[in-house]
Amino acid sequence: MIYTVPVDSAVDSAVDSGVDPPPARPGRPRSERARLAVLEAAADLLVEGGLPAATIEAVAARAGVSKVTIYKWWPSRGSVAVDAYFHRYRQTGAFPDTGELATDLVGQIRALVEAFRGRAGSIMADLIGRAQSDPALADTLRSRWLQPRRDASAEVLLRAIARGEIRGDTDVPVVLDQLYAPLYYRLTMGHEPLGADLADSLVRTVLDGIRTPPPGPAGGRSPRGPSVSPSSG
Repeated sequence: MIYTVPVDSAVDSAVDSGVDPPPARPGRPRSERARLAVLEAAADLLVEGGLPAATIEAVAARAGVSKVTIYKWWPSRGSVAVDAYFHRYRQTGAFPDTGELATDLVGQIRALVEAFRGRAGSIMADLIGRAQSDPALADTLRSRWLQPRRDASAEVLLRAIARGEIRGDTDVPVVLDQLYAPLYYRLTMGHEPLGADLADSLVRTVLDGIRTPPPGPAGGRSPRGPSVSPSSG
């Protein structure tokens, strides 16, 4: 249910080249090493104790940097936490491109389900819960985790539309909600398990409603352009 990423293509790139002197030997620039140390420290603290453990002070101490260094890149503890979460679990946003929509979606959703069944799930549930009373964290979670994932997922659906695999009038934001909302619903409410077969079931159920109908009298729907506004989902 959620569009990811680019959230931190920047996560793995140097931000301050030109501020720090060039390294004395080959390797990552010092500023990049410090940034990655912060992300690793914050991710470790999230795994160990959730958001309450990932304070700016604790992250700085664990990473061996100053609080000023952290604030140079992140405006708040929430933004550090969400970026660190993505850094640790970024593989859950990766999409294969096999040329077959169901295969691509099942592979990506299955990776997210598997992560949510472990520590990544309890951390995300904690972030979502705290975001309900923390507008800044909610905004960060939407912009740094949710929206990039929705954008990446939308591209997968648009490729399928271009191939003629699903209907041209597919409402992309609604389809994304149908595919991903159940994961977060089960994660936060706990009324049903995040089962190993959930990805296959979700993809099969949703795609049955949007596949391009076969040619012939029964399949005479006039295709329209897709609705793709990510922010509307």
